[in-house]
Amino acid sequence: MAHTGKGQKRYLRAAKVHGKPETKHLQKLHVKKDDDVLVLSGADKGKTGKVLRAIPAKGEVVVQGVNRRWKHLRRTQQNPQGGRVEREFPIPACKVRKVQES
Repeated sequence: MAHTGKGQKRYLRAAKVHGKPETKHLQKLHVKKDDDVLVLSGADKGKTGKVLRAIPAKGEVVVQGVNRRWKHLRRTQQNPQGGRVEREFPIPACKVRKVQES
């Protein structure tokens, strides 16, 4: 059944995602994997840790022992019980500073 009239055929269009589009950072990060860093702001302010992973496309880093949250696991054949795992999540790279190794 075709739509007749001046209105738009909304059911044929792909849904638009609202919000700002995902843009890639054009600058490289000031820290890299295995660097020791100090957290400058947020709930974990003052903590130090090692960079486990750098995500330059998003401008984020994963720091050991910082921004830990519970990840809930779905039941699977490999893990029939499911459960919870506490792991580190990314934080913005601008909130960390490289620490001098001594």
